[in-house]
Amino acid sequence: MKSLLIVLVILLLSYNAEARKCRALALSGGGDKGAYEAAVYVGLVNSLPKEEVQYDVLTGVSAGSLNTLGLSAFSPEEVEEATEFIYGLWASIPDYKAFGNWPGGILQGLFFKKGIFDLNPGRVWVADNLGDRVIKRKASFATVDANGATYKVWDYNATYDQPADWLDSAFASSSIPAVFPHVTRGEYELVDGGVIWNIDIPSAIRRCKEIVDDDKDIIVDMVLCGNHRIKEVDNLHKYSTMQHLLRGHEISSFYNGMNDYNSSLALFPDVNFRYLIVPSESLSDSFLPLDFDQKTVDKCFEVGQKDAKNAVELGHGIYGEVALDYVEKINLGHDVWLHEMIDEKLREIQKQPKSESQ
Repeated sequence: MKSLLIVLVILLLSYNAEARKCRALALSGGGDKGAYEAAVYVGLVNSLPKEEVQYDVLTGVSAGSLNTLGLSAFSPEEVEEATEFIYGLWASIPDYKAFGNWPGGILQGLFFKKGIFDLNPGRVWVADNLGDRVIKRKASFATVDANGATYKVWDYNATYDQPADWLDSAFASSSIPAVFPHVTRGEYELVDGGVIWNIDIPSAIRRCKEIVDDDKDIIVDMVLCGNHRIKEVDNLHKYSTMQHLLRGHEISSFYNGMNDYNSSLALFPDVNFRYLIVPSESLSDSFLPLDFDQKTVDKCFEVGQKDAKNAVELGHGIYGEVALDYVEKINLGHDVWLHEMIDEKLREIQKQPKSESQ
Protein backbone atom coordinates (compact mmCIF):
# COMPACT_ATOMS: atom_id res chain seq x y z
CA MET A 1 0.00 0.00 0.00
CA LYS A 2 2.83 2.39 0.90
CA SER A 3 4.55 1.71 -2.43
CA LEU A 4 1.30 2.36 -4.27
CA LEU A 5 0.89 5.73 -2.53
CA ILE A 6 4.45 6.70 -3.45
CA VAL A 7 3.79 5.83 -7.09
CA LEU A 8 0.55 7.85 -7.07
CA VAL A 9 2.33 10.87 -5.57
CA ILE A 10 5.08 10.66 -8.19
CA LEU A 11 2.52 10.40 -10.98
CA LEU A 12 0.58 13.37 -9.58
CA LEU A 13 3.70 15.51 -9.34
CA SER A 14 4.70 14.48 -12.84
CA TYR A 15 1.26 15.42 -14.18
CA ASN A 16 1.35 18.83 -12.50
CA ALA A 17 4.83 19.51 -13.87
CA GLU A 18 3.71 18.61 -17.37
CA ALA A 19 0.47 20.58 -17.13
CA ARG A 20 2.06 23.82 -15.88
CA LYS A 21 2.13 26.50 -18.51
CA CYS A 22 2.93 30.19 -18.35
CA ARG A 23 0.60 32.48 -20.25
CA ALA A 24 1.68 36.01 -21.14
CA LEU A 25 -0.08 38.94 -22.77
CA ALA A 26 2.10 41.54 -24.52
CA LEU A 27 0.43 44.88 -25.26
CA SER A 28 1.88 47.46 -27.63
CA GLY A 29 1.83 51.21 -27.88
CA GLY A 30 -0.79 52.88 -30.02
CA GLY A 31 -1.72 56.38 -28.86
CA ASP A 32 -5.47 56.60 -28.44
CA LYS A 33 -6.02 52.95 -29.42
CA GLY A 34 -5.61 51.53 -25.91
CA ALA A 35 -9.36 50.89 -25.95
CA TYR A 36 -8.75 48.49 -28.85
CA GLU A 37 -6.40 46.42 -26.68
CA ALA A 38 -8.95 46.34 -23.89
CA ALA A 39 -11.59 45.16 -26.36
CA VAL A 40 -9.28 42.43 -27.68
CA TYR A 41 -8.83 41.19 -24.11
CA VAL A 42 -12.61 41.17 -23.66
CA GLY A 43 -12.99 39.36 -26.98
CA LEU A 44 -10.48 36.68 -26.01
CA VAL A 45 -12.25 36.18 -22.69
CA ASN A 46 -15.55 35.74 -24.53
CA SER A 47 -14.08 33.34 -27.11
CA LEU A 48 -11.85 31.05 -25.04
CA PRO A 49 -12.20 28.84 -21.96
CA LYS A 50 -11.46 30.78 -18.78
CA GLU A 51 -8.20 28.95 -18.09
CA GLU A 52 -6.88 29.98 -21.52
CA VAL A 53 -6.96 33.69 -20.61
CA GLN A 54 -5.53 33.43 -17.09
CA TYR A 55 -2.38 35.38 -17.92
CA ASP A 56 0.48 34.98 -15.47
CA VAL A 57 2.53 37.77 -17.06
CA LEU A 58 1.62 41.13 -18.59
CA THR A 59 3.96 43.44 -20.50
CA GLY A 60 3.11 46.87 -21.82
CA VAL A 61 4.56 49.64 -23.94
CA SER A 62 3.05 53.14 -24.04
CA ALA A 63 -0.77 52.80 -24.21
CA GLY A 64 -0.26 49.09 -23.57
CA SER A 65 1.29 49.97 -20.22
CA LEU A 66 -1.96 51.56 -19.07
CA ASN A 67 -3.77 48.31 -19.84
CA THR A 68 -0.98 46.31 -18.18
CA LEU A 69 -1.40 48.48 -15.09
CA GLY A 70 -5.15 47.92 -14.99
CA LEU A 71 -5.08 44.17 -15.65
CA SER A 72 -2.26 43.56 -13.17
CA ALA A 73 -4.59 44.72 -10.39
CA PHE A 74 -6.35 41.37 -10.76
CA SER A 75 -5.04 37.86 -10.26
CA PRO A 76 -4.94 35.51 -13.27
CA GLU A 77 -8.07 33.79 -11.97
CA GLU A 78 -10.07 37.04 -11.65
CA VAL A 79 -10.95 37.05 -15.33
CA GLU A 80 -14.46 38.49 -15.07
CA GLU A 81 -13.38 41.24 -12.67
CA ALA A 82 -10.44 42.22 -14.90
CA THR A 83 -12.71 42.29 -17.94
CA GLU A 84 -15.20 44.57 -16.23
CA PHE A 85 -12.46 46.92 -15.01
CA ILE A 86 -10.49 47.29 -18.24
CA TYR A 87 -13.63 47.85 -20.29
CA GLY A 88 -14.87 50.40 -17.77
CA LEU A 89 -11.51 52.19 -17.72
CA TRP A 90 -11.67 53.06 -21.41
CA ALA A 91 -15.43 53.60 -21.40
CA SER A 92 -14.84 56.36 -18.84
CA ILE A 93 -12.19 58.29 -20.75
CA PRO A 94 -14.59 60.60 -22.62
CA ASP A 95 -15.62 61.87 -19.17
CA TYR A 96 -12.00 62.74 -18.37
CA LYS A 97 -9.06 64.15 -20.31
CA ALA A 98 -6.16 61.93 -21.34
CA PHE A 99 -3.94 65.02 -21.43
CA GLY A 100 -4.31 68.77 -21.34
CA ASN A 101 -2.72 72.10 -22.16
CA TRP A 102 -0.52 73.92 -19.70
CA PRO A 103 -1.92 77.20 -18.30
CA GLY A 104 0.36 79.05 -20.73
CA GLY A 105 -0.62 76.83 -23.65
CA ILE A 106 1.65 75.03 -26.09
CA LEU A 107 4.34 77.72 -25.89
CA GLN A 108 4.73 77.08 -22.16
CA GLY A 109 5.09 73.38 -22.91
CA LEU A 110 7.66 74.00 -25.63
CA PHE A 111 9.92 76.35 -23.70
CA PHE A 112 9.28 75.90 -19.99
CA LYS A 113 8.00 72.35 -19.46
CA LYS A 114 9.30 68.86 -20.24
CA GLY A 115 6.56 68.25 -22.79
CA ILE A 116 4.20 70.17 -25.01
CA PHE A 117 1.14 68.75 -23.25
CA ASP A 118 0.38 68.10 -19.58
CA LEU A 119 -0.16 64.40 -18.80
CA ASN A 120 -1.52 64.99 -15.28
CA PRO A 121 -5.18 64.81 -16.43
CA GLY A 122 -4.44 61.29 -17.68
CA ARG A 123 -2.98 60.36 -14.32
CA VAL A 124 -6.17 61.56 -12.63
CA TRP A 125 -8.26 59.44 -15.01
CA VAL A 126 -6.30 56.24 -14.34
CA ALA A 127 -5.81 56.87 -10.60
CA ASP A 128 -9.54 57.49 -10.10
CA ASN A 129 -10.35 54.17 -11.75
CA LEU A 130 -7.53 52.24 -10.08
CA GLY A 131 -8.41 53.43 -6.58
CA ASP A 132 -6.72 51.42 -3.84
CA ARG A 133 -6.34 48.24 -5.91
CA VAL A 134 -3.11 46.29 -5.49
CA ILE A 135 -0.87 44.38 -7.88
CA LYS A 136 -1.76 40.69 -8.15
CA ARG A 137 0.39 39.31 -10.97
CA LYS A 138 3.69 39.81 -12.78
CA ALA A 139 3.79 42.99 -14.84
CA SER A 140 6.52 44.77 -16.78
CA PHE A 141 6.54 48.30 -18.19
CA ALA A 142 8.95 49.19 -21.00
CA THR A 143 10.58 52.62 -21.11
CA VAL A 144 13.60 54.25 -22.70
CA ASP A 145 16.21 56.21 -20.77
CA ALA A 146 16.62 59.36 -22.84
CA ASN A 147 20.05 59.99 -21.29
CA GLY A 148 21.66 56.68 -22.20
CA ALA A 149 19.33 55.74 -25.08
CA THR A 150 18.82 52.36 -23.41
CA TYR A 151 15.72 50.21 -23.00
CA LYS A 152 14.67 50.07 -19.34
CA VAL A 153 12.03 47.59 -18.22
CA TRP A 154 10.44 47.94 -14.79
CA ASP A 155 9.33 44.61 -13.34
CA TYR A 156 6.68 44.08 -10.68
CA ASN A 157 5.50 40.94 -8.91
CA ALA A 158 2.27 39.95 -7.20
CA THR A 159 3.11 41.67 -3.91
CA TYR A 160 -0.54 42.47 -3.09
CA ASP A 161 0.25 46.08 -2.31
CA GLN A 162 0.27 49.27 -4.37
CA PRO A 163 3.91 50.07 -5.23
CA ALA A 164 4.70 53.76 -4.94
CA ASP A 165 6.04 53.93 -8.51
CA TRP A 166 3.54 51.53 -10.14
CA LEU A 167 1.42 54.25 -11.75
CA ASP A 168 4.54 56.27 -12.56
CA SER A 169 6.05 53.38 -14.52
CA ALA A 170 2.94 53.09 -16.69
CA PHE A 171 2.98 56.79 -17.50
CA ALA A 172 6.73 56.87 -18.08
CA SER A 173 6.17 54.19 -20.71
CA SER A 174 3.44 56.38 -22.24
CA SER A 175 5.43 59.61 -22.41
CA ILE A 176 5.98 60.27 -26.12
CA PRO A 177 9.21 62.34 -26.28
CA ALA A 178 8.59 66.10 -26.59
CA VAL A 179 4.82 65.57 -26.65
CA PHE A 180 4.48 64.56 -22.98
CA PRO A 181 6.84 65.19 -20.02
CA HIS A 182 9.43 62.51 -19.37
CA VAL A 183 9.61 60.92 -15.92
CA THR A 184 12.73 61.39 -13.83
CA ARG A 185 13.68 58.34 -11.76
CA GLY A 186 17.07 58.59 -10.10
CA GLU A 187 19.67 58.88 -12.84
CA TYR A 188 17.17 58.03 -15.58
CA GLU A 189 15.01 60.28 -17.73
CA LEU A 190 12.27 57.92 -18.88
CA VAL A 191 10.21 58.22 -22.05
CA ASP A 192 7.91 56.06 -24.20
CA GLY A 193 9.29 52.54 -24.63
CA GLY A 194 7.99 52.53 -28.20
CA VAL A 195 10.92 54.73 -29.18
CA ILE A 196 12.93 51.49 -29.45
CA TRP A 197 10.48 48.55 -29.34
CA ASN A 198 6.76 49.05 -29.69
CA ILE A 199 5.88 45.68 -28.15
CA ASP A 200 7.92 43.98 -25.43
CA ILE A 201 7.80 40.29 -26.28
CA PRO A 202 11.24 39.41 -24.82
CA SER A 203 10.18 40.54 -21.34
CA ALA A 204 7.03 38.42 -21.56
CA ILE A 205 9.20 35.37 -22.20
CA ARG A 206 11.80 36.38 -19.61
CA ARG A 207 9.17 36.77 -16.90
CA CYS A 208 7.55 33.46 -17.87
CA LYS A 209 10.94 31.79 -17.38
CA GLU A 210 10.54 32.73 -13.72
CA ILE A 211 7.58 30.32 -13.68
CA VAL A 212 8.50 27.54 -16.12
CA ASP A 213 11.85 26.22 -17.34
CA ASP A 214 11.04 25.18 -20.88
CA ASP A 215 10.20 27.62 -23.69
CA LYS A 216 7.70 25.05 -24.94
CA ASP A 217 5.61 25.74 -21.83
CA ILE A 218 5.29 29.46 -22.64
CA ILE A 219 2.19 30.77 -24.43
CA VAL A 220 2.23 34.39 -25.61
CA ASP A 221 -0.67 36.43 -26.97
CA MET A 222 0.17 39.81 -28.49
CA VAL A 223 -1.84 42.89 -29.41
CA LEU A 224 -0.55 45.61 -31.73
CA CYS A 225 -2.81 48.63 -31.96
CA GLY A 226 -0.86 50.95 -34.26
CA ASN A 227 -2.84 52.23 -37.24
CA HIS A 228 -1.73 50.01 -40.10
CA ARG A 229 -3.18 52.22 -42.80
CA ILE A 230 -2.68 55.90 -42.04
CA LYS A 231 -5.48 58.25 -43.04
CA GLU A 232 -4.56 60.07 -46.24
CA VAL A 233 -5.08 63.83 -46.44
CA ASP A 234 -4.98 66.29 -49.31
CA ASN A 235 -3.40 69.19 -47.42
CA LEU A 236 -0.54 67.50 -45.57
CA HIS A 237 1.77 70.43 -46.41
CA LYS A 238 -0.39 72.67 -44.21
CA TYR A 239 -0.02 70.58 -41.05
CA SER A 240 1.99 71.77 -38.07
CA THR A 241 5.21 70.36 -36.66
CA MET A 242 3.25 68.61 -33.91
CA GLN A 243 0.90 66.97 -36.39
CA HIS A 244 3.82 65.74 -38.49
CA LEU A 245 5.57 64.42 -35.36
CA LEU A 246 2.54 62.41 -34.27
CA ARG A 247 1.93 61.15 -37.81
CA GLY A 248 5.49 59.86 -38.01
CA HIS A 249 5.16 58.22 -34.60
CA GLU A 250 2.03 56.33 -35.68
CA ILE A 251 3.48 55.23 -39.02
CA SER A 252 6.58 53.79 -37.37
CA SER A 253 4.78 52.13 -34.45
CA PHE A 254 2.90 49.54 -36.49
CA TYR A 255 5.83 48.50 -38.69
CA ASN A 256 8.25 48.43 -35.74
CA GLY A 257 5.81 46.22 -33.86
CA MET A 258 5.49 43.80 -36.76
CA ASN A 259 9.29 43.66 -37.04
CA ASP A 260 9.54 42.93 -33.30
CA TYR A 261 7.05 40.09 -33.69
CA ASN A 262 8.88 38.64 -36.69
CA SER A 263 12.21 38.79 -34.83
CA SER A 264 10.70 37.05 -31.80
CA LEU A 265 9.51 34.16 -33.96
CA ALA A 266 13.13 33.57 -34.98
CA LEU A 267 14.69 34.19 -31.55
CA PHE A 268 12.27 31.97 -29.61
CA PRO A 269 11.31 29.11 -31.94
CA ASP A 270 9.95 26.90 -29.14
CA VAL A 271 7.61 29.49 -27.63
CA ASN A 272 3.93 29.14 -28.54
CA PHE A 273 3.11 32.53 -30.08
CA ARG A 274 -0.59 31.83 -30.01
CA TYR A 275 -2.38 34.95 -31.21
CA LEU A 276 -1.00 38.15 -32.72
CA ILE A 277 -3.93 40.51 -33.15
CA VAL A 278 -3.79 43.85 -34.97
CA PRO A 279 -6.60 46.19 -36.04
CA SER A 280 -8.25 44.78 -39.15
CA GLU A 281 -9.60 48.20 -40.08
CA SER A 282 -9.15 51.87 -39.28
CA LEU A 283 -10.10 52.77 -35.72
CA SER A 284 -10.46 56.51 -36.10
CA ASP A 285 -11.25 59.14 -38.72
CA SER A 286 -8.90 61.53 -36.96
CA PHE A 287 -5.59 62.50 -38.52
CA LEU A 288 -3.89 62.56 -35.12
CA PRO A 289 -3.37 59.42 -32.97
CA LEU A 290 -4.58 61.15 -29.79
CA ASP A 291 -8.32 61.23 -30.31
CA PHE A 292 -10.08 59.94 -27.18
CA ASP A 293 -13.66 60.87 -28.07
CA GLN A 294 -16.66 58.57 -27.67
CA LYS A 295 -16.79 57.69 -31.37
CA THR A 296 -13.20 56.44 -31.36
CA VAL A 297 -13.65 54.46 -28.15
CA ASP A 298 -16.82 52.82 -29.51
CA LYS A 299 -15.05 51.88 -32.74
CA CYS A 300 -12.13 50.41 -30.81
CA PHE A 301 -14.52 48.32 -28.70
CA GLU A 302 -16.33 47.03 -31.79
CA VAL A 303 -13.28 46.16 -33.90
CA GLY A 304 -11.20 44.79 -31.02
CA GLN A 305 -13.79 42.23 -29.97
CA LYS A 306 -14.41 41.22 -33.59
CA ASP A 307 -10.68 40.78 -34.27
CA ALA A 308 -10.19 38.66 -31.15
CA LYS A 309 -13.09 36.41 -32.15
CA ASN A 310 -11.67 36.03 -35.66
CA ALA A 311 -8.19 35.24 -34.33
CA VAL A 312 -9.58 32.40 -32.23
CA GLU A 313 -11.65 31.08 -35.14
CA LEU A 314 -8.61 31.14 -37.44
CA GLY A 315 -6.51 29.17 -34.97
CA HIS A 316 -3.09 29.51 -33.39
CA GLY A 317 -0.71 31.77 -35.30
CA ILE A 318 -2.89 32.23 -38.39
CA TYR A 319 -3.95 35.84 -37.74
CA GLY A 320 -0.26 36.74 -37.36
CA GLU A 321 0.60 35.00 -40.63
CA VAL A 322 -2.10 36.96 -42.44
CA ALA A 323 -0.88 40.23 -40.87
CA LEU A 324 2.71 39.56 -41.96
CA ASP A 325 1.51 38.74 -45.48
CA TYR A 326 -0.49 41.97 -45.46
CA VAL A 327 2.57 44.04 -44.49
CA GLU A 328 4.64 42.41 -47.23
CA LYS A 329 1.98 43.17 -49.83
CA ILE A 330 1.62 46.78 -48.65
CA ASN A 331 5.39 47.25 -48.86
CA LEU A 332 5.28 45.94 -52.44
CA GLY A 333 2.67 48.54 -53.31
CA HIS A 334 -0.35 46.23 -53.52
CA ASP A 335 -3.76 47.74 -52.81
CA VAL A 336 -4.93 45.30 -50.14
CA TRP A 337 -7.00 45.56 -46.97
CA LEU A 338 -6.35 43.49 -43.89
CA HIS A 339 -10.01 42.88 -43.04
CA GLU A 340 -10.58 41.47 -46.53
CA MET A 341 -7.56 39.17 -46.23
CA ILE A 342 -8.80 37.93 -42.84
CA ASP A 343 -12.31 37.31 -44.18
CA GLU A 344 -10.85 35.36 -47.09
CA LYS A 345 -8.74 33.25 -44.72
CA LEU A 346 -11.78 32.57 -42.53
CA ARG A 347 -13.73 31.33 -45.53
CA GLU A 348 -10.81 29.12 -46.49
CA ILE A 349 -10.59 27.66 -42.97
CA GLN A 350 -14.34 27.10 -42.77
CA LYS A 351 -14.29 25.10 -46.02
CA GLN A 352 -11.72 22.67 -44.64
CA PRO A 353 -12.79 19.41 -43.01
CA LYS A 354 -12.75 19.81 -39.22
CA SER A 355 -9.82 17.43 -38.88
CA GLU A 356 -7.69 19.79 -41.02
CA SER A 357 -8.73 23.10 -39.44
CA GLN A 358 -6.83 24.66 -36.54
